[in-house]
Amino acid sequence: MKKFIIAGMVLCTLATSCRKDNDGSVFGTRPEERMNTTLTAYKKQLTGGANGWKAYLFPDGGEGFGFYFKFGENDRVNMLGDLTPVTGQDLAESSYRMGALQRPSLVFDTYSYIHMLSDPDDRVFGGLRGRGYDADFEFGYDSTRTDTVFLTGAANKSKMLLVRASAAEETAYKAGGLNTIRDAVGDYIDQHSTLYVSTADGKKVQTAIVPDSRVFSLIYEENGTAKTLSIPYAYTLTGIITKDPFKIGNSFYQEVFFDAGKQVLYLKDNGKTIEFQEATGPIFDLHLLLGIAYGQISVTDASQGSFSPGFLTMWKTIKARIPTTAANLQLTSINFIFNTANQQLVVLVEVYQGANRFTAPFIYDYTKSKDGVFSFTPQDVKGDVASIILPAMQPLLDKLATGKYRVDYFSMPGNPQMGRILGVDDPAFILGGTLR
Repeated sequence: MKKFIIAGMVLCTLATSCRKDNDGSVFGTRPEERMNTTLTAYKKQLTGGANGWKAYLFPDGGEGFGFYFKFGENDRVNMLGDLTPVTGQDLAESSYRMGALQRPSLVFDTYSYIHMLSDPDDRVFGGLRGRGYDADFEFGYDSTRTDTVFLTGAANKSKMLLVRASAAEETAYKAGGLNTIRDAVGDYIDQHSTLYVSTADGKKVQTAIVPDSRVFSLIYEENGTAKTLSIPYAYTLTGIITKDPFKIGNSFYQEVFFDAGKQVLYLKDNGKTIEFQEATGPIFDLHLLLGIAYGQISVTDASQGSFSPGFLTMWKTIKARIPTTAANLQLTSINFIFNTANQQLVVLVEVYQGANRFTAPFIYDYTKSKDGVFSFTPQDVKGDVASIILPAMQPLLDKLATGKYRVDYFSMPGNPQMGRILGVDDPAFILGGTLR
């Protein structure tokens, strides 16, 4: 019995000693203390970026966006973004904090450029009404290295990459470099309709950068069939970076570079450059490229040379009727926008009232056969402008809702980059416009 009492006293003494030395934790510190240490280290890393950070955000709702952040010790962050000419030029300041949202987190906690991507008002920067681009402004840490931080959004799982910037890059960002590269790439794409790179075995892989949807696409042949790969991209100071690596031949890439002096897009592969080439004609059928290489067919007065007589009459009738539906509305274009992700056609009508521009979307779901024949099913008409001009647009909208259609390339003097929508059941119905 005496032995048991002595053993118990020893255990009690050891237990008491443990409580005094470790304050209740087998790790020696409380969990909150360890978290605070981690957050302090992460903040020191961010503020230690003397020239700021290059940032690339890929929302769950698609597209990609380039940012520049410079974090201060005072919980303030200065930023630029590639969203608009204003966000790319005007340095904006807001607040940030390090938090513990189930794991170490970086939180942008006052409204800033990054919040525009999750703004529910689609008039701020587009996206879906009520959701924006399903972007985040609270990010949990995935992993970190000295010059690189990987984060994931807390609510929508957006991916964000931070890379420490150099002094030259900071200067370029603050000089409006994001605007410069976005405009340069957009202008180049407008002037070079069909680009490709060749693999080592001589096969052509068509490439496409679509600024409207911020998607980089590859189109290639596999077993006699055209295959496509589309990846969201964000702008860098030297070109674009994709959300995920892509493979051409036996090599993987994640950046496309633009040489403003030579006016060429290119890839880097072990110190070598692989320049994009321009094809003299189409490489693949147009129906495979709509929504990938080309976002839309834009119909205007300038494209009347591609109209059939029946559609020319319809076009003139629509132009004459729209001003009678509302005071002085003038039709300028009808844009046929193909959204391959949602299998939708948006007939976006652009009208002006004086200097004021308005758009009216008419949306169709579509199905497409393997050989490229479309069938369109209209959704309900929504929006004030769309409702106002609906009587004038009704003949065209009803026509699209019946029968089947295919698409093909077309060219006119001065405008070789055009596409047409042709009736399969009614071959006399043809409309055409510029491919964008």
